[in-house]
Amino acid sequence: MFARRSKIVLGTQTVAETPLLLPSFSSKGFPQARQIMNLMAEFITSPILISSYDVHYRLIPRNLTFSQLLFLDSGGYEARIEHDLSETYGKLHKPKPWNQQLHERVLTNWSSKWPTIAVSFDSPAKCLRLTNQIAGAAELQKRYPDLLWEILVKPETAKNRFIPFDNLLQRVEQLRRFAVVGITEKELDDSLFGAMTKIAKLRTQMNAAGVNIPIHIFGSLDPLTTVLYFLAGAEIFDGLTWLRFGYHKGTTIYYQNYAVVRDSAGLRRRTNEQYHEMWRSNYYYLEKLRTQMINFVRTGDLTHFEFIHPQLSDALTQLQATVPEAR
Repeated sequence: MFARRSKIVLGTQTVAETPLLLPSFSSKGFPQARQIMNLMAEFITSPILISSYDVHYRLIPRNLTFSQLLFLDSGGYEARIEHDLSETYGKLHKPKPWNQQLHERVLTNWSSKWPTIAVSFDSPAKCLRLTNQIAGAAELQKRYPDLLWEILVKPETAKNRFIPFDNLLQRVEQLRRFAVVGITEKELDDSLFGAMTKIAKLRTQMNAAGVNIPIHIFGSLDPLTTVLYFLAGAEIFDGLTWLRFGYHKGTTIYYQNYAVVRDSAGLRRRTNEQYHEMWRSNYYYLEKLRTQMINFVRTGDLTHFEFIHPQLSDALTQLQATVPEAR
């Protein structure tokens, strides 16, 4: 079984225990990100993910007081025009200039009362060979030792849609120095089962090498696929889905439908009210989902996942037939 829990340690201090379901905040698609964060500050106490790009351009509050651990993304998502898998619509996005120098300016000036996990630089302008990606992340780790570091693995060329998976399997030993290894969901595979299989194979190889750091799937934060990736061996998840759609009984639904499905009063709520209610409910849904994940690791019983355990059982059976180590 690959579903697992890990401790993330800074010095002698345990700063987090997985699984982690990270509500993400981004100005891309959400120009009101600052207002959303101010609204949710009253409710959120768990780790979150923010962007160095948004920090640099002051698009989010600079002093964050409501999260006990911060994931500081490198800004590659905001600096690109393309969208992630949860965006069923394409909003016009005109990124501002972004490069490694601006990213490091954020790192140099970074101060937080909470521990921070910084993500290696993801250039919007060029792709790098995996060896150079690892070397670049190691150099940032060396230059900013007060931060925990996560290496984000990316495709090696603009023509490649997916990460160099076979090459990554051969280099898992080089991941040992980092706190986390990250992969973007849409860069894993073009099928959900293919992505699960690759996560399971990566976890198998890491376990064999004694590399016990958690796997982080960027762009996956919903009640079903997140759990599927968790069963395959990933432990950290983030995304903007929680701001776009409603979570209800193991499914992700359009926000207007969500307002009606939740209760009859949703018929009369204005759009802003609908969103505010959905964001709060989604956050608490994620907190409950994390508890279900923890209980599954403890017992191995898929019925902890209430509404979706039949689908999970089928997927896990298929995964175990493909990757025997998942049994």
